[in-house]
Amino acid sequence: MRVKDKIVILTGAASGIGRATAILLGKEGAIQVLSDVDEKGLEETLQLLKKGRDRAEIMKVDVTDSSQVKKMIDYTYKKYGRIDVLIANAGVVRVGPVEDFPDEDYDLLINVNLKGTYYTCKHAILYLKKQRFGSVVTLASVAAHIGQVNHANYCSTKAGILGFTRALALDLAPYGVRVNSVSPGATDTPMLVSDVRKQARERGVDYEVVRKEFEEEGVLKRWATPDEVALGILYLASDESSYTTGSDLRIDGGWTTR
Repeated sequence: MRVKDKIVILTGAASGIGRATAILLGKEGAIQVLSDVDEKGLEETLQLLKKGRDRAEIMKVDVTDSSQVKKMIDYTYKKYGRIDVLIANAGVVRVGPVEDFPDEDYDLLINVNLKGTYYTCKHAILYLKKQRFGSVVTLASVAAHIGQVNHANYCSTKAGILGFTRALALDLAPYGVRVNSVSPGATDTPMLVSDVRKQARERGVDYEVVRKEFEEEGVLKRWATPDEVALGILYLASDESSYTTGSDLRIDGGWTTR
């Protein structure tokens, strides 16, 4: 088991990639602190952990609130005496043309995607430096690498995560801490389904038309499953990636090869 007995903090665990990651890491023997702002979704994730449920606990945490994130990080370190893996997965998507984009939606993107990742790492760094080991995994996106129509604001936050991750890898390398990101392409999650439905409504076309467009972006012509992305996160979390830092793992079905 690749993360057996490793202490893992995972944000955004209530659905999608976060839920799939929690289930996979549970099978692989991790001891997990799972968080999300969605308490009901967290409870459902916990119930879906067929393995490792007795080694997982859930906490309602809003990653846009620095004090809540700090409380979670401090609690984990105090209870277990270390943090082996930190996965900053919490994220949101909002799309639309820049000229019509509501300021509150852009604030949400920045506060969850950028600041949420920053807070999650910030409050763990002192512990990671002190213990001189650990793996940090952030969630970027295919949108960090390419432009997408009506996604300029979302793309900007994901590109920010990519830059943040690379620079943080340099800062933490002297302490034996690795920092990497994962860039999923179109993945069959509630977040993407909601995005596609919104685009379909605004364009006055069927949902399947927009979904097909997303499928055609990758050379494999389909969406990823959350489980496929979770496998990449597991790799970066495990000792199998012990010589990998400052890297971005693109799990995008070949989208960025074009």
